[in-house]
Amino acid sequence: MGLTSRLHTIVHGFIAGSVLAVLLVIGATELIVDLLQTNQLERQRIEVVNRLATLRARLEGEINSTLHLTRGLIAYVAINPELDNDKFDLLASEIISVGRNIRNIGLAKDNIITHVFPLAGNEAALGLEYKKIPAQWPAIQRAIDVGGTTVAGPVSLVQGGYAFIARTPIFTRGGLGGHLAVHKPAYWGMASIVIDIPTLFDAAGIAPEQDGIQFALRGKDAMGETGEMIFGDFELFQANPVVQSVLLPNGSWQIGAQPVGGWQIGISGFWQYRLAGWLGALLIGFLIAALLRTREINKSLALHDHLTGLPNRRLLADRFDNIVARNNRVSGGFGIFYIDLDGFKGINDRYGHKVGDGLLLEVAKRMQTSIRASDTVARIGGDEFIVLADDVKDGVALRQVSDHLLSHLKGDVYVDGHCLELHASIGSARYPEDGDDIDQLLKAADHKMYQAKQSGKVYRMDFGR
Repeated sequence: MGLTSRLHTIVHGFIAGSVLAVLLVIGATELIVDLLQTNQLERQRIEVVNRLATLRARLEGEINSTLHLTRGLIAYVAINPELDNDKFDLLASEIISVGRNIRNIGLAKDNIITHVFPLAGNEAALGLEYKKIPAQWPAIQRAIDVGGTTVAGPVSLVQGGYAFIARTPIFTRGGLGGHLAVHKPAYWGMASIVIDIPTLFDAAGIAPEQDGIQFALRGKDAMGETGEMIFGDFELFQANPVVQSVLLPNGSWQIGAQPVGGWQIGISGFWQYRLAGWLGALLIGFLIAALLRTREINKSLALHDHLTGLPNRRLLADRFDNIVARNNRVSGGFGIFYIDLDGFKGINDRYGHKVGDGLLLEVAKRMQTSIRASDTVARIGGDEFIVLADDVKDGVALRQVSDHLLSHLKGDVYVDGHCLELHASIGSARYPEDGDDIDQLLKAADHKMYQAKQSGKVYRMDFGR
C-alpha cells in the first residue's frame, strides 16, 4: 500500500471515528452514569473494607495475645524438660487467669498427655497417646513437621462447645552451659491450648451480622480459602464480598463481608446526569477519536516504512537494543542480514515505479512469512531490507538462516501484468563476533553482501521478461 493509499485509509478512519464519537454520546453518558453507580458501590465497599479491617485486626490481636501467653510455659519446658505437676499447675493457672479465651492447657511428652490444667473435668485425657487418636494425629504431625505453632479447629469438645486448639511442638537441647550451638534440638513433645470460640469472637467483637453488615469466616484448620466454613453463610463468599486474610502461625483464615441483602445501587437521581452528559459526551467522543487517530498516524509514520508497512531504521534500532539486552542476559548470539534485490534499478527504469513498488510489496510479504515471530524484517531504503534474527548460535546457523531467506526470494513474481524473475543478494553478520552495535554489524553484513554479489555466488535478477 502506497503512502497516498495509507493516507486515504487514515482519513476514512478519522471520519469513521468522528461518526463513532457521535454514536458514543449515549454510550458515554451511560458510562458516566455507570461510573457514578460504581462510585456509590465503591463507597459501600470502602465502608465494609474499613469495618472488616478493624474486625480482622481485633481477631488477629486476640489470637496472637492468647498464643503469646503460652510462650513462657513452652520456653520453660524447653529448658526444664522434667517439669513436675506442681510447677506446671502454677504456671498454667497464671496463664489461664490472664488469658480469658483459654479453656485448658496440656502438655504431651513424647505425644502422650502428661499434664492438663485444670484437671477437673479433664482427668480422662491423662495418658492418652496422640498417635492412637486418628482425629487428632494429622494436626499433631503437621505441627511437628512445620516445627511451629498450628491452629486447628473448630472442634467439638466432649464437655460441650466448640474450640480452636493451638499446638506447639517443644524442642529441647542438651549441653547447657554455653554449648547449645553444638547440640541439635530434640523433640520433647507437644503443648496445646484449647481456645474457647465464643469467648474469642466476643472479645474480638465478631458476629455473623452487625450494623447492617454480614460476615463469614472460613479456613478450618488454618487452611485459608480452601478450608471449610467456621461461621456464617458459605454463599457470602460467592457474592463478590470484601475478603481479607486473618494471619495465623503457619496458616490463615479468610473473613468476608458484604452489606446485608447484598450490594445495593440507588438509581434515582441519575437521569439528570444522562441529560447533561449527552452534549459533553458528544464533544469528548469527538476529541478522543481525533486524538487517537492522530496518535496512530504519527506513530505509524515515525516507526514504519510508508510503502511496505515494515519497521523502518528507527524501529529496527529500538528492536536491536532490545535483542542486545536480552542476549547480554542470556548468552546465545543473534544474526543480522543485509538483503539487496539484484537489478532492481532496471525494473524502475524499464517498467516504472508502480511496478517497482509492487515488487517491493511482494518481497516484504515473502520475507515476513519466512521469519519467526521473534525476528524482525525492516526496510531501510530503496530495495534494501534488514532481517534481525534472534538465537543464531554460530556460523552454521547463520548460513542456514541466509539460505532460508534466499529460498523465499527467488522465482517468478507477477506485478501489474508483468512476469518478473526475482533474485536477491544477502550478506550476514553475527553478534558479537562481527560487532557490538548496529552500525558495525550492518557495515559487516553489507560488506559481505557486496562481496558475494561481486563474486557471483548469489542469485542475480533478470527482469527482462
